[in-house]
Amino acid sequence: MLNFVRSRASDYSQCVTAVRIAFACFLVVAAAGIVWGQPQPATPALRTATFNVFLRSSPVGFERVDVLRTDDGWIIRSTGELSPPFDLRNRQFEVEYDARWTPRRLSMEGSRIGREFSLHTTVEDETAENQFTDGGATIGSTDQIDPASVVLPDYFFGAYEAVAARLTTAVVGDRIPVYVAPRGQTQALVREMDAQDLQTSDQRLSARIYRITFENTDQPLEAEVWVDSDDRLLRVLLPAISLDVARQDISLVSTRLAGVTVPGDEQVRVAATGFSLAGTLTTPTNGEPPAEGWPAVVLVPGTASTDRDEYLSGVPLHGQLATILSASGHVVLRYDRRGVGQSGGRPESATLRNYAEDVRDVVRYVGGLDNVDRDRVAVIAHGEGGWIGLEAASRERRIAALVLMATPSTTGSKWVLEQQQAVLERLALPPTERDERADLQRRINAAVLDDGSWDDIPADMRSRADTPWFQSFLEFEPERAVRRSRQPFLLLHGTLDRQIPPTHADQLATFAQERGRRESTVALVHLDNINHLMVPVNTSAVGKTDPLNVSSTELGESVTATLTEWLQRTLQPTN
Repeated sequence: MLNFVRSRASDYSQCVTAVRIAFACFLVVAAAGIVWGQPQPATPALRTATFNVFLRSSPVGFERVDVLRTDDGWIIRSTGELSPPFDLRNRQFEVEYDARWTPRRLSMEGSRIGREFSLHTTVEDETAENQFTDGGATIGSTDQIDPASVVLPDYFFGAYEAVAARLTTAVVGDRIPVYVAPRGQTQALVREMDAQDLQTSDQRLSARIYRITFENTDQPLEAEVWVDSDDRLLRVLLPAISLDVARQDISLVSTRLAGVTVPGDEQVRVAATGFSLAGTLTTPTNGEPPAEGWPAVVLVPGTASTDRDEYLSGVPLHGQLATILSASGHVVLRYDRRGVGQSGGRPESATLRNYAEDVRDVVRYVGGLDNVDRDRVAVIAHGEGGWIGLEAASRERRIAALVLMATPSTTGSKWVLEQQQAVLERLALPPTERDERADLQRRINAAVLDDGSWDDIPADMRSRADTPWFQSFLEFEPERAVRRSRQPFLLLHGTLDRQIPPTHADQLATFAQERGRRESTVALVHLDNINHLMVPVNTSAVGKTDPLNVSSTELGESVTATLTEWLQRTLQPTN
């Protein structure tokens, strides 16, 4: 999409240069929709919805959205804010459509990196008139557009309510025009449609999932849009920039996706300190347990996991692992992390070590089951959740083996800066702006670690960063945790992982090899054509530049074969 924006920028000359400075972070994100002229357009439910915004699974902001009915159409209105690296405050967003979801006007006011901006767009027939104000200077422009366009500036997520309405009557193969004021026209393709149930504490929700591709000439972009049974927006996933926007009722405590069931599943609760963890215990159903008991696996939820099946961009990582590993003769326990789903505990005061203590409690619980060999309990963790697994393994001798999948190797402080840099590069911000944001993040890191001052750091940023969790995350040293551990390691990393480069696995392997203990073996496996989600990448598809582009939502055969073979070899009975 950014390449599309650049091609339009040459047409606007000096004026659009100013627009690009103010809106550089606005990736053009389009919407799939209906066949125009549909006689019964969607009529979404009228209520306020609050969305939580996550970047790389960490909360970075919120948006409060209303859908209003007028005499002859619809108004979508929202307010909210996003913390760095976006640093966007939405004081007012409002877009109006007629009864058939034809756009009429758009109005936005707010600030980005402390710089005030506003945009007012009026649409009549095939013409869009724009008035953009940036720091007091006003720029006007006129565009010819498709009257059926969805008006959808990115990072104003209220606009996606119109996407949800259009998708209600969409079919695979629809292409919908999109107008990105004041930049120009593009279109979106509906690639796939799916369904998913979600379980809250008191109800079960049904979601329709639409996978769409924004067909930009040089850089296609893929996304998921989830819609509920009332034609309202539930979720937006933008894997290319690791962004996840989820309605609050599906991202808060006591909510979990309810799509993965495995033969042998049993709902259990594991006692922790002052609360209990809710989990699903899966026992093999294809035979009697060995005399010494089954080997077992504990699946560790990630640092910002929202459900025990570990859904990541539509891939139920832990749900699939439970299916595969139980079929290969392992008892498997997957659980909701504390304060999430149906588990107790308070996540706002938890540290990385606290989450590691939860792993230890779960390992002891599994090891104490009558049908499990307590000497053969392994732990598997993915992404930054690997740090929780590492910390637990360094403290718990009952963990017999550790599998780390796509886990970073640097210190937490360096890792935050590395990830921020990657996001800023994907947003194609000017170098000076990237430098400013990187410098701000370094100062925040230093202040959190008591190596710097909070002076000149906005109070709202301090309130988000100055927490026990973020401090423990910045302080974490994977090298130290590896050196304190004694377990055999399996390091799995996809060669096409663009979120956590495969070099991180190489560095973890070096740390592990230097332990010098005979039992502390390490197996490093780079998996060809596998991405960060451990699924195959469709390199021939139009979205091949998307770091999470997948050819399916099924774990790669190389992943499951390597994992099961290593576990069977490593978790041999001791007698």
